[in-house]
Amino acid sequence: MMYKRILLVITFLISCMAHGNYAQQMQKTVADISALKREVDPFIQMSLEEVKALVPTASGIYFIGCPNCNGGAQEMNVLSWKPEFGNKLKCNYCKMVFPNEQYPENHEKVIIAPSGAKQVYRYHQNAQGNQYFYEAHSWFERWKWIQQNGERLAKIYSLTKDNAYGDRAAVIAGRFAQLFPDYAIRYDYPSAAKKFFPADQKWPYEGLVPYRGAKWNWWAYGDIPIQMANVYEFLKNEYDWKRMDAFIGTETDKRIVKDLLILGYEFTAANPELYTNMSPGMYRDMVRLGRILNKPDMVHDGVNRFSEFLKLGFFADGWWKEGTASYHDQTIGGLKSVASAAHGYSDPPEYVTNRFDNLDLTNKMPFYTKALQVSQEAILPNGRKIPINDTWATRNVNAKNTDNSVSHLWSSLGNAALGNGKGNEQIVLNLNWSGNYGHSHYDNASLILFAKGEELLSDIGYTHSKYRGWTLHTASHNTVVIDQKAQDAGSIKNPVTGHLKFYDDKNENVKVIDVEASPAYAVASTYRRRLIMVHAAEGRDYVIDRFDVEGGNTHDWFLHGMCEEEGKMETSISIETKVKTLVPDWGGIGIPKNQYDSDIEGKRIHAYSYLKNIKSGKTSKPWTATWRYEKSGLRTHNFAPEGSEIFTFSSPSVRLAGENDNKLDDFMRLGLMQRHTGGKSSFMTVHEPFNDKPWIESVKSDSNTYRVKYALNGLMIEDQITIKGNDIQVISGSGWTYQSGNELSGKLLGIINEGNKWTLELDRVVPKVNYIRIDLPNGSTRYYQVAKSLGKTLELDDDPGFIIENDGKLKFLTFPHDEYTGQLKFTVFIQKP
Repeated sequence: MMYKRILLVITFLISCMAHGNYAQQMQKTVADISALKREVDPFIQMSLEEVKALVPTASGIYFIGCPNCNGGAQEMNVLSWKPEFGNKLKCNYCKMVFPNEQYPENHEKVIIAPSGAKQVYRYHQNAQGNQYFYEAHSWFERWKWIQQNGERLAKIYSLTKDNAYGDRAAVIAGRFAQLFPDYAIRYDYPSAAKKFFPADQKWPYEGLVPYRGAKWNWWAYGDIPIQMANVYEFLKNEYDWKRMDAFIGTETDKRIVKDLLILGYEFTAANPELYTNMSPGMYRDMVRLGRILNKPDMVHDGVNRFSEFLKLGFFADGWWKEGTASYHDQTIGGLKSVASAAHGYSDPPEYVTNRFDNLDLTNKMPFYTKALQVSQEAILPNGRKIPINDTWATRNVNAKNTDNSVSHLWSSLGNAALGNGKGNEQIVLNLNWSGNYGHSHYDNASLILFAKGEELLSDIGYTHSKYRGWTLHTASHNTVVIDQKAQDAGSIKNPVTGHLKFYDDKNENVKVIDVEASPAYAVASTYRRRLIMVHAAEGRDYVIDRFDVEGGNTHDWFLHGMCEEEGKMETSISIETKVKTLVPDWGGIGIPKNQYDSDIEGKRIHAYSYLKNIKSGKTSKPWTATWRYEKSGLRTHNFAPEGSEIFTFSSPSVRLAGENDNKLDDFMRLGLMQRHTGGKSSFMTVHEPFNDKPWIESVKSDSNTYRVKYALNGLMIEDQITIKGNDIQVISGSGWTYQSGNELSGKLLGIINEGNKWTLELDRVVPKVNYIRIDLPNGSTRYYQVAKSLGKTLELDDDPGFIIENDGKLKFLTFPHDEYTGQLKFTVFIQKP
């Protein structure tokens, strides 16, 4: 119970750290400090010398695994520490205590600090060369624990002026100030050998990228000792610092400022700026520290970095550049904390150059509403984030499920979610064609299908487990693998972002995404997926899925079921021939050691080695596969290319293992693969979600026309879907029709931005349309919603993120800041009223 209360208090403290006047806010907020007093009572029972001795004399090590059971993942939260453990640790999985006779500390690293002090890092090293710094990890955990309690003590002092609390807070901060100059720089990274650098050496560090060498935290983004800065703020004006003369030395307060707070800032700021998802937290700490110490240059440093960050990291549609909901939320949360820390700040009168007065950074964040909107929209009906790229599929859950689903297009990122329905009858169909800008997967043209209350066709999402390589690979996604190889990696200079050819979410019965994703494979001239979501009636939705591929030789079309439940799979054809492996001759069947052992190339650990219980069959006729789960199901009606071979398999679902490497093989999901060779393939499928039983009577194909028959209100209805060239037409037996529209193309002449209105100038008159596609000279596209059609101009619904200069050059002011010269074209689709 005590630790639960501690956790609540810590959570509260951290949540308050972002605000500009930390001490004032805490004083107003905390009315009853009796609970806090109980938490810190063990410190009150100690002498000041005993409290001082709790502060670690050397910098600790964060990442450590268990040498006995190898449980957990990423060497995080594996070995636990409590104050009563001393320098010992206990595994959260096998419960073994370390060090012990079986796993002793059999090596040591000796460091002579600048003061001449000798620091000894003892560790266990096994036969494979893996290192386990038990004692140093206990230092790190004690380092966190003593800071948290130092803050509590200082806060109680600020409210009571009781020196018993003030003395102990001061001795903690003062002792850190004594020791911090001697804290060695460490390279502390999971599954990697630890490296040490001199305590007085600022960046660069040989062999390390910026921020990977850290003095205070485990990486330098957290190297400003902000919790100790909070302690100092609570004490600085009213505490009698002479009370520390006998324990720390004279002028302890000045020493805390110089040898701890300013030194931590200097080490942090020495790193080159990278503008990553971790940067905003560092900017916040710079601003907070500058305000506490009355150092305007620190505040300006954090704010200037913040301002530049806003220009560099976001797509025009509001997405953080890495294209993952988890890191998007982290980034905008960090930016909000910077704005909160800086709110109301004014430079002192003598600060003249580029001064700040009553600072309000929200004025610099016009995109923030859009970015926050992305965070609120990129969710599934069950409240979870859409698990695209490195998104934690089971975290960041909303307080409640969504009441109804609507469609969202994020053209700049390269993703769209078609949505329809209410309550348990919501359906969301997500398609990804984004580039690779960090934390991306090799998954262009991959779909996710949520229906009947569940994620029926899943993307595993993010993991730090040793099967991360599987979750990244094209084969673990619902897309096509060419020649058993992953999609190309891509870069900012050579992006693999697909081209959106057509999008329509305005019809109540039919919604369409058409993407040419051939940049994903250099060998592909065609890699095009068309998804047509048809709403027949409430609870009656199906998806036409056509995937055309040309290039390479072997095309493997994958479909994976739910991650949360294995369920059962039935097929209408015999698939009984056992197959030992689908790994090609050139591929490897090794087992990964950790998350960094990904081997996307596949020569050591091929993605197909994760496929288990493989069976094969063949058919020249249409066939069905049906996944059945406890509360729902999915039937797919498949029209495989002639000569295709069909495979069923199970593969690791990863999610249910709970970030425990030892449980990864305990949880599987069922999937299928259609393989066609010859260099040109067209895979056609109808996806039919259901509750208790399937409801579609039949699906038939006649060249490019597909007929879906089902019973509705006592009548037999037949929908006829035709895909011919770029044209899509649906004629329903219920009496409604849909047509994608006639293409009209022309030249894009310019753009006018006046009064938060963005108007495109065209070379011809365009009638009323819902969207316009901008066709860029390199073949890529952007898609924008139209607010008004005004003859030869179209007013857009939102800022497209680009300008057109007088010489005709189109420049994106948002990520990835690409520029285009040459003929700018547009395409619209004119639909009949």
